[in-house]
Formats: sequence, structure tokens, C-alpha cells
Amino acid sequence: MPNYQGRRKGTRRIVIWASGRSQEWIIEGTKADGDKFEARKRLELKPQTTDHRGAPRFSELCELYAIHAEQHLKESTWQKVRIYQVATLVEHLAGTKVDTFSTDIIDRYKRERLSEKHRGKPVRATAINNELRVLSAIFSWGRAAGYQIPDLKWKKLAVRGADRVKFWTRPELERIFTATRELYPELLPMFIFLANTGCRKGEALAAEWSWIDFEANLIRIEASEYWQPKSGKSRDVPLSDGVRAVLSGPRKHQTVVFPNHYGQRFLGFPKDSFWAILKRAGVHGHPHMFRHTYASNFLAAVPDMKLLAEILGHSTTRVTEIYAHLLPGRLDRAKNAVVILPQTMAMTMARPKKAREKP
Repeated sequence: MPNYQGRRKGTRRIVIWASGRSQEWIIEGTKADGDKFEARKRLELKPQTTDHRGAPRFSELCELYAIHAEQHLKESTWQKVRIYQVATLVEHLAGTKVDTFSTDIIDRYKRERLSEKHRGKPVRATAINNELRVLSAIFSWGRAAGYQIPDLKWKKLAVRGADRVKFWTRPELERIFTATRELYPELLPMFIFLANTGCRKGEALAAEWSWIDFEANLIRIEASEYWQPKSGKSRDVPLSDGVRAVLSGPRKHQTVVFPNHYGQRFLGFPKDSFWAILKRAGVHGHPHMFRHTYASNFLAAVPDMKLLAEILGHSTTRVTEIYAHLLPGRLDRAKNAVVILPQTMAMTMARPKKAREKP
């Protein structure tokens, strides 16, 4: 990248070839500041810019795309998901010139990712397909910005049928709560909250006391600088007696409902602590299973999919249908809806059985 140290200390010299001539800027800051400045300038100069080095490498294209993504994507989408997918793509494709991409290169990427492991398990085909979907978005953005990128069509990896939603049983939850109390007691209120509300972990981390309406028995989840609802809409969640009891104790922070060990807002979900807790409890799973566990217990008590969708904040009940198999007795009505048998067999089934005579 044409980002050089300036003559004066603490400055950077940025040089970009555009419109047939070299353009130069001197800025205050570090090399990282220079990289961001250059990326913004390249976006401003596209599509008129003609890079004298020819087509950029994929890593350079992604640096420009990152500026676009930070401006146009939801912060939660970029910071919690997309940024890591882009980093994975760059790790494998960094040096490839964007005008030389081919389906062979994409197929090689698939093979490399399938041979890797994540947390000791093979990388799933769904994860790779999601990365390739991001790659397609980067290419589309790059072509719109004026770069010569082939319009490739590649096949997705085959994905096996989705497993049924897994959730923790009451005994398993009790072991999780016990292990939490022993290892990281400051996390116990948050875990109880997640299991009894179905909230997302990001909502628990962002929860503020202004959300808690004790009079109306509601948790009013609002958008803030720390949390943007996935659907883009605020929603209300019932405040159960159990959650009320947990939240009625002394407050450890005036604003944040669940502060960390140091009395501050969590910067991210405490994954390492969570895995240690599951290991101590002898239970398998992931943080989102608190949400699945809530849904399973809710449907057992209130078999109402539409109401569950509203509480979970699903934009459509189609998302909530992953829990349909948890509805108690949902197939009972269909048991004898269709009975097609030979007439003789039907008559035999209809004939009442004679009571056995006592000897």
C-alpha cells in the first residue's frame, strides 16, 4: 500500500495514482491511520481511479470493503459476524489478484476449509457456504466500485439436514447453575436471566435498568449504542417471578444490569468462563441453548407458537418453526386421520374383542 512515513515525526505520506496522475496527502497519525485514510480516498476516487499497479490483491479489496461495511452494515452484523468471515477469506485468499479469481480458486478454498477444525471439530459446510456468500457480496461491491472482477458462479457445499434443536434438561441446568456458583458466581444472575427470558446473550450483556419495568412485569428491550435488535424493532419480554427475584437484590451497577467481575460493562460474552463452567458441569452445548431451553419449556406450558415468536423477537413465525416439534401432542390429531385398509382387515379391527372366559 502507498502509505509512507512522513518527513515530520507522527505524519504519514499517502500516494494514490488516480485519473492518470499521482495524488499525494500528508496526514497526522500512525500507519493504521494512514491505511484508513487511503481506503477512504480510494472509495472517493472510484470508479475513476486507475491503479498503476493493476488490479488490487484480495486483501487490499477487503480493506476498502471494510470501510464500506462499517458505514452501511449494522454494527452487530459487522463486528460480531461479518468481520470474522472476511478475516477468514483474507487468510486464504490474501495474495490473489481480484481479476484472476476462478472457480478453481474457490474450489481450493472449499477444500482447505473442509480440512480445518474449529474448537476441535471439522468446519461445517454451512459455515463455509456463509463465507462464500460474503465473498460474493465483496465481489459485487467491488465490481460496482469499478474493479474488474469475474462474475463467477460456484456451487454451494452440500449440507445435511438440520438437526433438531437441542436444549438442556432441568437437571443439566441445575448442574450448570451449580458450576457457575462455584467458578464464576458473578455470572449466575445473567445465566438465570437467559434461561428464564429466552433473551439473546447480546441482549443480556446490553441490558440496562431502564429496561426493567417492575410495575408492568416487563423487560422492554430497546435499541442503544451497545445493542441493536436483530429485527431492528424494540420488544417486550415478560418478567417472571423468578427473574424478578434475581433482579430485586442489591444493584452492582447503576446502569448495567449484569456487570462483569470488575463492576463494568462486558465487552463481549465471557466465552472462556462459559466453557469452563460447562466442563465442570459435565454438560455440552453453547450459549444460545439458554434460548432453546426457554422455548422448549415455554411450549410445554403454553403451546402458542405465535406468542413465542413475539417474545423471542422473531421477525416471522417461520423462524420459530424450528421449535415446532416441541409442541406437546402436536401430531395426536393426525393419528387416525387416514386409515386405508383391505375390507377384511378393517372389519377385523372394527369387531369388538370377546372377553376371555374364566376357567
